[in-house]
Amino acid sequence: MINKSISLVRSTYLLFALIFPLAAFYSCGSGSADNQQPGSRVVLAEGYKAETEPYTISINATGELLPWEEVELRTPIAGNVLGIYFEEGQFVQKGAMLVRIDSRTWEAQKQGLEAQLLSAENELNRNRQLLEIEGASKEDIDQSEARVNTLKAQIEELAVRIDLAQIRAPFAGRLGMRNFSQGAFLSQGDMITRIVQTNKLKVSFDIPARYALLAKEGSDVKVVSSSRGDTIMARIYAVDPVINPNSRSLKLRGVIDNLNGTFVSGDFAQVTMDVEQNENAILIPAESIISELNTQVIYLARSGTAERREVEIGTRTRGRVHIINGISEGDTVLITGLMDVRDGSDIDVTRLNQEAGQ
Repeated sequence: MINKSISLVRSTYLLFALIFPLAAFYSCGSGSADNQQPGSRVVLAEGYKAETEPYTISINATGELLPWEEVELRTPIAGNVLGIYFEEGQFVQKGAMLVRIDSRTWEAQKQGLEAQLLSAENELNRNRQLLEIEGASKEDIDQSEARVNTLKAQIEELAVRIDLAQIRAPFAGRLGMRNFSQGAFLSQGDMITRIVQTNKLKVSFDIPARYALLAKEGSDVKVVSSSRGDTIMARIYAVDPVINPNSRSLKLRGVIDNLNGTFVSGDFAQVTMDVEQNENAILIPAESIISELNTQVIYLARSGTAERREVEIGTRTRGRVHIINGISEGDTVLITGLMDVRDGSDIDVTRLNQEAGQ
């Protein structure tokens, strides 16, 4: 009995020895949480003092290189292919014969009608002479004239068909591929080939709507081929009169001289367009910008307190961002500690950077 009592006392003692430290631990932890004051933590951050400087506002856009002229040549009239006069990929001059559709039946019909027309015109002349001596009536003259006009119309219709059967290049350019051979029957509208004018190209690109008034015909832009890296200057020749309501952008097109064939139609290009020289621009480090839903945000240091500020940004260059609205010269912008800072947070600016990335 005594041994059992001693064992019970020991067990109770061990239980209290385990529970008491745990209770003390949670009690202290709870007390610490209750005593912590929100906003008492000071955020250490580096800042950037905003200054004005001359800045050329440039727009960088992705453009597409388009042929100056491009058309899919299709069969204007049905018939058998009598001759093919081009090679795939060949450069041809304007008016060059490409394909001839068999028009021999129409040519024979045209010759027969021309003979009939000659006879009808002779008959008309005789009737006019007989009319003077009352050997023919006015009705005879009218019938003869009607026959002459009908034959002329039929001859003209056949001449049009014969001309359509001779398919020619509408402008100088490079031809594409073909998928038929001589002797094949082509229906009206069947594809013959593609012709593309390559000695000059269009570059088509969009700029933000806020720069619409600065887009001028005759302005020069720099174009860099995405695939080859070649650079050339293009001249703006057309500005879309309507801003795209979905993208809030304006489409521009420039012309590129491509006599040496350096640039290829269908390629993408990087387009740089200088739109304005601002002598008092403010640029801040790109890492100070926080992107939120439909807005861009920075934090300013105001007498030891962080102030949240929405800004309107412009173009970017070398790790810096042009600020259009929302900041003034002399403001201190936070560039570190942004994960911890909130509007109204206590902050300690440890260093001011005068260059982005220092």
